[in-house]
Amino acid sequence: MEASVLLDAHVQLKRIYTVLNECLDLTRQLADAVDRRDEVAIQLLVSMREEPVGRLRRANTALEYQQDALDPEPGRRLGELLKGGEPKDESEAPLAKQVSMNARLLQQVYELDKAVNLKLNREKSIYHSK
Repeated sequence: MEASVLLDAHVQLKRIYTVLNECLDLTRQLADAVDRRDEVAIQLLVSMREEPVGRLRRANTALEYQQDALDPEPGRRLGELLKGGEPKDESEAPLAKQVSMNARLLQQVYELDKAVNLKLNREKSIYHSK
């Protein structure tokens, strides 16, 4: 796969990582506000999380467009890497590492969000049925 393709995807993945860190920070603040039962802070923080979530969607869409614009074989390979596939050579290693870092960070955001959501909404939580 061309180096420029790998670089473009890596740039998007770094953007995603930055936004995931922002989401994690806001979710931690939300968890603290829930523990304090600070309704104003809770509403503000829930609202503040909407903007980074939108940036995540845009970055993921950009990755999808990039993958779709490639010839079939490089597009398939990029898709494999973006889903956590092992790098075939050292040129793919930085991208694979970033995918792995993003996945770990996303899992942290998910777990914290789940805990906060269950605490706030109890049986009405989106996570309750899972």
